[in-house]
Amino acid sequence: MASRLLLIRHADTGPANRERLVGSTDITASPSGLDAVGRLAAVLERFAPESWYCSPMLRARQTADRLGPGTRPPDGMVIDERLREIDFGSWEMRRLADILSSSDPDLIKSWSAYESFVFPDGEAVSAFGRRVAEVFSLVREAAGREVCLISHGGVIRTMICQALGLPANHYLLFNIRPATLTVLDLYSEGGVLSGLNL
Repeated sequence: MASRLLLIRHADTGPANRERLVGSTDITASPSGLDAVGRLAAVLERFAPESWYCSPMLRARQTADRLGPGTRPPDGMVIDERLREIDFGSWEMRRLADILSSSDPDLIKSWSAYESFVFPDGEAVSAFGRRVAEVFSLVREAAGREVCLISHGGVIRTMICQALGLPANHYLLFNIRPATLTVLDLYSEGGVLSGLNL
């Protein structure tokens, strides 16, 4: 069983996207965001992940490439589709304030129920949670002491909730900044959040 899970959020995508719901839109990381990834090499020196997984989305793969070959295994990493960010559907790339002011109030209210919510023309939150849980189960059983995932804020928040046994709608309790590392120590009884935004 993996005893430690290292979760890296992809590099920042630029100021224009910070207030937008960026999920399935395959945008690039910004140059300054990728420059900030360089500091992660020093943070990762404390760890020795044997297995690496990465979202297929461009901003995550760019982050992995910027980490450099000295930080990750020479044979590369596994690209796993299940590590994609949630698909916000017709809310993709829109600002939250605009959504709140222009959408059906009942739809917004149902969003707060979270697990039963389906983004308009997008992904069901329950389906998103299931695919993240599949990856969590996979890496938890992976051979090796430490496993590293390069993914997205929503995936990392959801995986923290799953590891700590929290309801899925608690995911917003965790502010996961771009180009940072979150550390989960895993035990048979559950998980411990040992590091956030390192």
